[in-house]
Amino acid sequence: MLLRRSIVGTFARSTAQPLRGGLLHTSGTSVRQQSGLPAKSFTVQPLVDRAFIRVHGADSGSFLQGLMTNDMRHFAHCDAIYAMFLKANGRVFCDALIYKQASKELPDDYLLECDSSVAPRLEKHLRMYRLKKKVQVMADESFRLWVAFRNGAEDEEGPSCEETTVDGGGQLQMFKDPRLARLGCRVVSSASDQAADTMEQLHKMFPGATMVPTESGSLPYNSFRYSLGVGEGAENLPDGKCFPLECNCDYLHGVSFHKGCYIGQELTARTYHTGVIRKRLMPLEFDASPTLTNVPPEALRDAEIKNQDGAVVGKLRGLAGNFGLALLRIEKVPPGGELSLNVAGVSDPILCVTRKPFWWPKETNARH
Repeated sequence: MLLRRSIVGTFARSTAQPLRGGLLHTSGTSVRQQSGLPAKSFTVQPLVDRAFIRVHGADSGSFLQGLMTNDMRHFAHCDAIYAMFLKANGRVFCDALIYKQASKELPDDYLLECDSSVAPRLEKHLRMYRLKKKVQVMADESFRLWVAFRNGAEDEEGPSCEETTVDGGGQLQMFKDPRLARLGCRVVSSASDQAADTMEQLHKMFPGATMVPTESGSLPYNSFRYSLGVGEGAENLPDGKCFPLECNCDYLHGVSFHKGCYIGQELTARTYHTGVIRKRLMPLEFDASPTLTNVPPEALRDAEIKNQDGAVVGKLRGLAGNFGLALLRIEKVPPGGELSLNVAGVSDPILCVTRKPFWWPKETNARH
């Protein structure tokens, strides 16, 4: 199955045109020619641990509006939004990126990108609430997902996706990541295309970029994402173990406080308006990649993070290269950010530091 929005036709345009801030039509010159960025600053890799669920039908907009944290009305001016699906008690079930796939034939067509380990449960969750609504929900294996990002200083802008252009034909669909500019772009390709053909197209879009092979898994992207302090998927946002604001959903443009009711909305709104958000996901940085080759995954899961006084300040939520992600109690983090990772079965604590991400609002301290 090909993408519903006409992708082939978009490559015939003479200049790059962003479509309502999300979907990007591409043809002409390359990213490097447009932006003047060093070619090697880009990394492009497949995300093999992500899956797609398609939701379409006359009631699909209102259907999703009542089930997730963001506002579907944003699609009036963009083609991609970030959101979380919550449990009735307000805890996170999973997060997702939602792409609009509307066409004249199917004006209410959406593609949900989520963690592949969560996809079957999310599909079941959506079907459970479908009731008599005119909505179809189905897993969609006709797409592959790629990410293009640029390493650099933490306060630099990300790759300017609206300038991204490419010569020739192809069937790729590009979206600016709606969470944070530094996260770059998502590129959706048809699963029926040969991987070599897709790679050739990506080479044209990002000439000279580092192309990460599939066998490398998600390590480069996860390490980059952790350096920014951004959580994604079941490992970082475990089902039922955190709240959306603790996961920075508000800072990542993933929650609306002006829409109507949705599952889990009451506690989320009350926490935002009257409560205190004591814990948030924050980045960890190590001097070198921790040597944990003989440590089972379960020992790392929820491993304790301690401050210099030995007090537990949080739990590990992910580790990739020399960066990690942790849910930390902000008031207990020392001013210099000096912490240690304490793993069961490892005799010595592993020193690390944390910091407030540059993309957090300046007034964050007032809302701790």
